[in-house]
Amino acid sequence: MTRVRYAVVLAIPVLVGAAVAPSSPTDLPAIGETARIRTHLAVVERELRAKDVSSLTVAQRAARARNLDVLHEYLMRGIFPRNTDFPGERVPYFIDRYGTRCAMAYLIEQSGHGDLVARVAATHNNARVRELQDDPALVAWLDQNGMTLAEAARVQPSYGGCCFTSSESGASTGYKTTTAFSIGLNATALALNTASIGVSRPLAGLLGILTGAVGIAVGEPNFDKDGQRHTFGLLNAGVGTAAGLLGVYRLVKVTGAPSNANVAPWVDPRGTPGLSVHFSF
Repeated sequence: MTRVRYAVVLAIPVLVGAAVAPSSPTDLPAIGETARIRTHLAVVERELRAKDVSSLTVAQRAARARNLDVLHEYLMRGIFPRNTDFPGERVPYFIDRYGTRCAMAYLIEQSGHGDLVARVAATHNNARVRELQDDPALVAWLDQNGMTLAEAARVQPSYGGCCFTSSESGASTGYKTTTAFSIGLNATALALNTASIGVSRPLAGLLGILTGAVGIAVGEPNFDKDGQRHTFGLLNAGVGTAAGLLGVYRLVKVTGAPSNANVAPWVDPRGTPGLSVHFSF
């Protein structure tokens, strides 16, 4: 009998790293927050580009178009401020504690007005743009760049702090919830792949692979943490690996054919560590 061989590599860290900026925590709540802000800014960019600006001067239209191009570059880069001071709230930041600029701060700074950004950050760092309507320098900048106060307020997002923790070793409520949900999914996939309950082999196998990948993605970034995050990371990745292995086995196993599987450390070309999971059937 001809032996069929398959090789599958789960390179989860690269996928996660592509979605989250290097200065952001590499966990699923951070990915969701980044996606939320990026989506908001993309919608705003489309709205502002579609607006009739025929009443603006040539200089204002040119400045406005330039700023929208800068906004597009900013949202595509995906590095946004982190709310580290207001757990459970969504609060605007001009500049966060790591020096990351919000969208409006970035636009103003890139136009050559870094002094205005620094002053607002020092005096009204968590203010909403509408609260700065009496700031003459900001009003002048908006006028020169063909934007209204309402448009600037629309650009400015707020940043959620409900899913992050200031301690690298502690596990936030958001992460604990994510962990429990991921482990539940993997436990369900394990049950489907081991019990005869009428679920087809391909479907059960696919569910095992998908939920296993989620478990590894949630757990792996916490391998180098201490305390609860390290424990939860190992638990999530372990259960996820088991679900994924069994899922692949169920999906591609040829009856009577020998098989083997192994898990090994893996590092991508940029030096990001991860897990390499190989299957052979």
